[in-house]
Amino acid sequence: MKKIAIPFVACLALASSAFAGHEMKEMKQPVPTEPCFKDQELQLDVFGSWADTHRHDNVAGPKDGFGGGLGVNYFFMRYLGVGADANIVSASNGLWTFSGSLIARYPIEAGNLCLAPYILTGGGFQTDGINAGTWHVGGGLEWRATHHLGIYGEGRYTWAGAHEEDSVRVSLGVRFIF
Repeated sequence: MKKIAIPFVACLALASSAFAGHEMKEMKQPVPTEPCFKDQELQLDVFGSWADTHRHDNVAGPKDGFGGGLGVNYFFMRYLGVGADANIVSASNGLWTFSGSLIARYPIEAGNLCLAPYILTGGGFQTDGINAGTWHVGGGLEWRATHHLGIYGEGRYTWAGAHEEDSVRVSLGVRFIF
C-alpha cells in the first residue's frame, strides 16, 4: 500500500500546482489629465483697474483713478489668441477705453501649478469727451485655480493721439474659462 500511496500523494502535490493558474498582475492605465490651458478656449474677464493718465494739454481733472471692466478672449491655439475689452476709470473726468488685442502666452504646467505669463498688443478707441484712436502694449500673469477659473494681473501702456492722453493701466481680475 505504501508503494501506491507515496506516488499518489506526489501526483496530487504536482497536480495542485498545475491547477494554481497563472499569476495576474493588475495594470491600471493612468488617467489622462486635462491640461490647464487648452488649445482652444473661450474666456470671460471681469476686472478692477487703476489708470494714470499723462495729458498733453492742461485740461483740469484728476490724472489717475480707479475703475473696472469686462473682457472676452478666444485662444485658437495653445499659445496664441485674440481679445477685446471695455474699461472705464474715474481719471480725467471718466475715461472710457475699448480695445482689441493679439495675445501670446506661455503656459507652465508643473504638477498642480498652472501659470501663464503673457504679452499683448493691439489698438482701440478711448473717449473722455474727446475721441481718440489708441494702440497699446502690455503683459500679465494668469494663475489657474481650476480648469474653469483663473486669477490674473496685467499692466499695459496705451498711446493716444498727439493732443490726447496716454495712460498706464494696471488690472486685477477673475477669468472664467469655457
